[in-house]
Amino acid sequence: MSYKGQKQIDSFQAGGNREGLNFGQIKSFKIPLPPLPEQKAIARVLSDVDELIRECDTLLAKKLDIKQRTMQQLLTGKKRLPGFTGEWKEKKLGEIGKFKNGINKDKDSFGFECPFVNLLDIFGKNKLHGYLSLGLINSTKNERGEYELKKGDVLFVRSSVKSEGVGLTSVIIENLDNTVYSGFLIRFRDFKILSLEYKAYCFYEENFRKRLIDNSTVSANTNINQEALKELTIFFPTLP
Repeated sequence: MSYKGQKQIDSFQAGGNREGLNFGQIKSFKIPLPPLPEQKAIARVLSDVDELIRECDTLLAKKLDIKQRTMQQLLTGKKRLPGFTGEWKEKKLGEIGKFKNGINKDKDSFGFECPFVNLLDIFGKNKLHGYLSLGLINSTKNERGEYELKKGDVLFVRSSVKSEGVGLTSVIIENLDNTVYSGFLIRFRDFKILSLEYKAYCFYEENFRKRLIDNSTVSANTNINQEALKELTIFFPTLP
């Protein structure tokens, strides 16, 4: 919809009336109409752009598939990088780090004071940077210490409407000063055993994700808790 077209629609719905349009109103619309040869030329150009987008989408899908297969090989030790031959370790997450649920506040505490990492802030982001625009929450000094976010912390999604969303992670790339995190998230802080960048990928390994989802509980949403996460094992190489 063009700007002029939308403006005409809005003019018929002034005053908050959003019930729709009638035939008379639609018939009165005015649209820019170039000569027929120019219309065909415009349509050809836009059709070419559509085809280019389809080709780009296909190429992107292929590259994502390559990345997924490469991740699966590297994160399971099936494929080793040159110069590395040592054995990998398998440990429970509870053995290599600590978990903590996020902060819970009443609705009147939101919208002012200090930054706050919410559920939607980490969906689709395996890394969380300090420059993101975050919501605000009224938190005390003690709460900001208890629910702090330091470089290297990993946030797990605690609850999701869809099972594939539960347990998704985002690693904190830099210290987030005076920032706390939602009760819908669980913080994992390892004992300096996993490298910063490695943590952005290792929790997306296919088998780990399957085991996490299998150990979730389902009610209205799919949920994972600290105790279930502590028992999950992860297979990893030495820090170098």
